[in-house]
Amino acid sequence: MTRFTKPLFVFAAASLCVSAPAMAEDSPVVGSWDTVARTDFGNFQAVMAFAATAEGYTVEITDVPPEGAPAGPPMESTVSDLVVDGGSFSFKRQLTTPQGPMELTYTGSVEGDALTAEANSAFGAIPVTGTRAAAE
Repeated sequence: MTRFTKPLFVFAAASLCVSAPAMAEDSPVVGSWDTVARTDFGNFQAVMAFAATAEGYTVEITDVPPEGAPAGPPMESTVSDLVVDGGSFSFKRQLTTPQGPMELTYTGSVEGDALTAEANSAFGAIPVTGTRAAAE
């Protein structure tokens, strides 16, 4: 390489690194959380499991049936628009309920082993709290 092309090559290589998709970084959000959503209709428990992947983050939500409720299939849901930024997160969850479809928009944060969030719905804001689940 000539003395002029070497700096250009180094700059081009550095630019490729900057434009590459960002991989998920360590976040305190990653892990399993035992959560409770407190509504006028009662408390609803779920486990939220956040994971880091090469492409970003994922969250899987498993609803816990209320005590004494008849056994049945879990409600179907899909999650979209997940964003994890440091200790903060947000996502949308589309649920299929017996009463019809419902969309919840979650925003929250993690500090230590405590999760605090709000799920906004057509019925208003629903407070959600959680604690980090014990590792199995």
